[in-house]
Amino acid sequence: MRDGPHLGARPSIGLVVNPIAGLGGRVGLKGTDTPEVVARALALGAIPQAPRRAAETLLALHSVVASRGDPQPGLLVGPGDLGESAARLAGAAATVVVEAVHDGQTTAADTRQVARAFESAGVDLLLFAGGDGTARDLAAAVDERVPTLGIPAGVKVQSAVFATSPHTAGEISAAFLAPASRRTTAEREVVDLDEAAYRRGEVAPLLHGYLRVPASRSIQSRKAPTPPGEAAAMAAAGAEVVASLPIGQPCVLGPGTTVRAVAEQLGVPKTLVGVDVVVPGPGGARLLAGDAGEREVRAAIGAGPVSIVVTPIGGQGFLFGRGNQPIAPAIIRAAGRDAVIVVATPAKLAALGGRPLLVDTGDAELDRALAGFITVITGRAERVVVPVAPA
Repeated sequence: MRDGPHLGARPSIGLVVNPIAGLGGRVGLKGTDTPEVVARALALGAIPQAPRRAAETLLALHSVVASRGDPQPGLLVGPGDLGESAARLAGAAATVVVEAVHDGQTTAADTRQVARAFESAGVDLLLFAGGDGTARDLAAAVDERVPTLGIPAGVKVQSAVFATSPHTAGEISAAFLAPASRRTTAEREVVDLDEAAYRRGEVAPLLHGYLRVPASRSIQSRKAPTPPGEAAAMAAAGAEVVASLPIGQPCVLGPGTTVRAVAEQLGVPKTLVGVDVVVPGPGGARLLAGDAGEREVRAAIGAGPVSIVVTPIGGQGFLFGRGNQPIAPAIIRAAGRDAVIVVATPAKLAALGGRPLLVDTGDAELDRALAGFITVITGRAERVVVPVAPA
């Protein structure tokens, strides 16, 4: 290990960051599991998000621990972009557990190597910033032997091992490491999609293992698939959405089978796991941009008024920040809260068990502005009002 703080009897955290996690989200690439996709994302102007989100977690953790008057936990990190850079962003002293790994782009093997070093060092909690692919790496490296918590930084983030946001990851970590904590953990699923199939619009999550995570209500649920027999309910809700859309005004359609029902009513093709832009007309609609990244969405909507149609992620309740990153904060602001149209079947809302819909746009100010109550279209002439909260 490189020189760093002496851990002593203090609790300790290991932080590993997948620096390319989520890189393809804003540019519409839906993931970065291969070097070719990473290179394409960077060429499109993608900006790494994982180090910043990891630093946000460390800052939240530090704030809670400081408010209790407890000593800060010792922090172990991966080298460079694998954690060291995030600690530097947060102004946190850290011990680097391994020397530099691969020059340039890091690999899944590097993540696993760092995780095993954390296990050997006896960390009390392993934090990782990434997506479902990173969760798979952690399950392969440490299985359920080390309490682990994900900082959501990927595109899909469907596994049940992530905090709902970077800030809540810091709060969960602080509570777990508190002197009086019983450190209760729960076994949670790690799932992931085949990215090549995902880009073709085929959604087939597979179980890849389990991790033990701190027991907390702020751990997100696993994404739930659309129940069989929902086609009629989605068609009715889709027809109601179409009736409410302004003629001649661009409309951004988020991903999901429920929103696809809206596109079917409009008579336009819909990218199941992507973002599309359409203009409703008297006899249907015209497709302006299909499977678009942020840049293409902004070009398609121009400077005029725009509406956004989204559906919450099944079982999780996320409106923004999971799988629809091309609908960036600037686009949501351009539309305005009143122009965000939420559509969901009654069964999808019931599956949330009264929990609020969540937003994790990466812009805390915007998340707060979106909070409150929102009307959800659930069928023909059917609407319900549900709460929205920052994740």
